Amino acid sequence: MTNKNILSLTFILLLITFSSALAQENDEANSGSFYSGIGFGSPADVQSPYSMGMGLSGVSNFSGYISNISNPGQWGLLNFSQGTISVKVDQIRASDLNSTAKNSIFAIESFHFAFPILRGKLGGSLSVTPLIRSDFRQQQRGFFPTPGVPDESIEYLINTTGSGGVNRFELGLGYKLNNYISLGYGFSANVLSLNEDVSPIFSDLQFLPTEFEREIEGYDIGHRFGLYAFKGNLFKEEDQLSFGISLQLPISISADRYVTAFQIVDNRRTQLNLNENSPNNSGNVELPLEINTGLTYNFSRFTNITTEVLIQNWSDAEFTFNDTQQSYFSNRVKTGLGFQYHPYRADRSSGFFSNFKYSTGVSYDTGHLTIHNEDIETIMLSAGLGIISNRSASSIDVSLQYGIRGTESSNLVKENIWGFKISLNLAEFMFVQQRFQ
Repeated sequence: MTNKNILSLTFILLLITFSSALAQENDEANSGSFYSGIGFGSPADVQSPYSMGMGLSGVSNFSGYISNISNPGQWGLLNFSQGTISVKVDQIRASDLNSTAKNSIFAIESFHFAFPILRGKLGGSLSVTPLIRSDFRQQQRGFFPTPGVPDESIEYLINTTGSGGVNRFELGLGYKLNNYISLGYGFSANVLSLNEDVSPIFSDLQFLPTEFEREIEGYDIGHRFGLYAFKGNLFKEEDQLSFGISLQLPISISADRYVTAFQIVDNRRTQLNLNENSPNNSGNVELPLEINTGLTYNFSRFTNITTEVLIQNWSDAEFTFNDTQQSYFSNRVKTGLGFQYHPYRADRSSGFFSNFKYSTGVSYDTGHLTIHNEDIETIMLSAGLGIISNRSASSIDVSLQYGIRGTESSNLVKENIWGFKISLNLAEFMFVQQRFQ
């Protein structure tokens, strides 16, 4: 089978997987990390397809054939149009001192279209990416005294399923300043949508359970800046050192909260607003300042090593709808190291395994939450495979991740995470290269 056939088959499999995931109605398929239910969600950390096999964002990794969503500074280097769509599937085994649960989530990781305006000088970008994700299932169990019977109590169980987050719709430009430096800027609309379906159950049938829904909605504009610098032939022929940095300014969203339920009124099913006169219907949701920087050294065209540092100032983040959960926010630092090998670039590569790109990496994340004096840390191992087309500039990247998040101590939750990502990267395979400038 040719690489072109592999590309076509994988694209079909992507569509089938996407359709199947949308058709699932099991709550287990619509839940993710327990910790994404705290505050307004967890950081999404979208990665460039070129570097996702290393578990890194790719802020300092450049490929002329795969669009990079992590660093606006690279958009000015484009020579032809590129499009990327990425999806992921996570399987999470969560445990505390008393029980275990299995959750899974299917999500679109990103969509990105980048194109040259002046080839190799000025480029544009359109993208849709999640900034924050909230996908979780929680149970709260307790007792309250039976009215009029002081020695008896009623047990209640509250099931909460949450989804949503903050999505970024971004339009950007990149400009190549000189032979070594390129700059970029992204202007975005950031849409907040949090939904929680709450289902209470009582041990006494005289208390009728009423399912209700909590929603928080709002939006704000955002600004992102990027710089990419590179220099070749530093220590030997064909080597290259590249540096990348991106800056996401804080995003402050004025949001509204709605609590609604359906009840029978005059023999008709009617939606009721349960917090219509509440003084806490409005609040602020503020995403923190983010600095993402990396350094990549290409030993040759076959191998490179990359290190990255991501800093998010979560101590300044806001979630005024829940002061207790806001108090859990703490400054976040994520570091990573990755390695890539590209045997297909050899002039006379031979053998089946010489047709791919290989990646591996490790990352450590302090997390953005500190609960009961425990940082919710994550250690993640990654490995990836790039399938290269021999007839066009298109490719497919797949990666596997395994990580551990959190702890069972202090009555918290420990999560073992298995992740799978796949990205379809279309260049000359679909988009026609410009002939005239």
